[in-house]
Amino acid sequence: MKKLHDWFMKTPGIFRYLVNSFVVTVIDVIIVWILVQFGVDIVVSNTIGVVIGFLLDYMLSVIYVFDSAKGKGGFAIYLSTFIMGLFLADFLIWWGNTRLFVMFSEMVNFLFSKGLSIIIPFFIMYGIRKALYQRRSKKMKERKI
Repeated sequence: MKKLHDWFMKTPGIFRYLVNSFVVTVIDVIIVWILVQFGVDIVVSNTIGVVIGFLLDYMLSVIYVFDSAKGKGGFAIYLSTFIMGLFLADFLIWWGNTRLFVMFSEMVNFLFSKGLSIIIPFFIMYGIRKALYQRRSKKMKERKI
């Protein structure tokens, strides 16, 4: 297990971010699907799933992806980018569900809409977080000098 952990930590950050996001996404999709099956609105369900996913994703990312995500400043960056990502994800799932994929069955519509709300924010949030954490890390190093 230690060798797997060591190997994982040597992989590029985008790969570790992808693995973390995959685990979180599986949990998110299951939560959203269950809530929708119980009659909860898809945007409300998506918001609940994404918020739970955010908490798990932050914990995993602090450990495996972004070293400078720790502390209040790191959490503030993660939270602010999460809020931007949440609005984008909710817009995309609404747009996909009510406009883009309406011609498909309910299940296909859901899967395509949820997929759209996952894939686009994934790349945008990674890029923004990486840039902000690199900037934060640089400032922290400058203060130590």
